[in-house]
Amino acid sequence: MDWGALLTTENGAPFITPQSIPLALISKKTVAISSGPGAVTTITQAFPAGRPVIPFVYTTVNCVVSYSVSGTTCTVSVRLPAATGGTVTVYFFSIFPQPLPDWGIAIWDEQGVCILTNETRVLTDVTSIGTNGSDNAGFSINTTLAGKYGIIPGMSGLATGVINSGGTRPWSSQYFFSAVLNGGVTNIGQAQTAGNPGSEVSNLAYHNMKNRVYALNLVNYD
Repeated sequence: MDWGALLTTENGAPFITPQSIPLALISKKTVAISSGPGAVTTITQAFPAGRPVIPFVYTTVNCVVSYSVSGTTCTVSVRLPAATGGTVTVYFFSIFPQPLPDWGIAIWDEQGVCILTNETRVLTDVTSIGTNGSDNAGFSINTTLAGKYGIIPGMSGLATGVINSGGTRPWSSQYFFSAVLNGGVTNIGQAQTAGNPGSEVSNLAYHNMKNRVYALNLVNYD
């Protein structure tokens, strides 16, 4: 860099200003999950144009969770396969002007925008679970982590088959990564849009995307 400040995290990861700006927590939102048939719960967050946005999500019951970005709005969508209600919590991270602290350190970029202070909760120490291309990745991931973790939502696989009862027709169920907080541990596993196939489904085929999932210890952002 030509000038500025070089900062590092405890594990040595650098933040270099003004050329690069770290993502930081922009908001945390918790809502009740709608449990009606076909109900979808959405949580939205606006973010600055031209900047990235990343949601980390956990739920208290196993849910199908996905997200989309349109314009300057990030939308997390939650579908509850079972009838039992629960809550979903989303931590949104983006790049945005930082409010000045009452005291401490503040750093501005070349345009005069405050990009980092001693109160900024920077996105760091993201955990990768699974190895891309491995049979143990994708919808095979099922692990438990001590503490409160959220994941970046994503699809992990697909199951297809044929329903034979009541007329022959195709059947499919998508796999999505899930993070379910239960007491002091978080299960990183799977949720399916149509659940597990019953005995009436034949010609089953499973399609594992063999992708990894990214998780974040959220205790540092409360």
